[in-house]
Amino acid sequence: MTDHYIEHNAEKKTFLKKGLIVMVAIATISTVFMTRYALSGSRKGISDNAPDYDDAYLMAKTFIRPTIKSADIVFPVSGYQCAQKPDSVFIVKSYAEKKGKQDPKNITSFEITLKFTGGKVDDKHNWKVINVIED
Repeated sequence: MTDHYIEHNAEKKTFLKKGLIVMVAIATISTVFMTRYALSGSRKGISDNAPDYDDAYLMAKTFIRPTIKSADIVFPVSGYQCAQKPDSVFIVKSYAEKKGKQDPKNITSFEITLKFTGGKVDDKHNWKVINVIED
């Protein structure tokens, strides 16, 4: 009877050890996947990423808005041109229009050259205005 009891306990121990190893492996794998999922969110919240054309256009609107005399202006959603030079220098061409007015005199065309200095892309302080031309 004692031999049967000892063999039964040995079988339980090996089963528990194998189960514990499987549980640790599953926990490790799920932790890795959850961490990767959590970090794969929007890149806008992560600092030190290279800006794209849309980021440059958003900053261009931020810097141009105070230079236009009218407070009631609208920027086109996709009506802009952007080019990138080396060292994170962007040239953005677009226009701003007074709300509700279709008169060509109420459209201000602009060209702005911006340099991204590093850090968070959506922070205005991480951009430098090199040149502004308004028509």
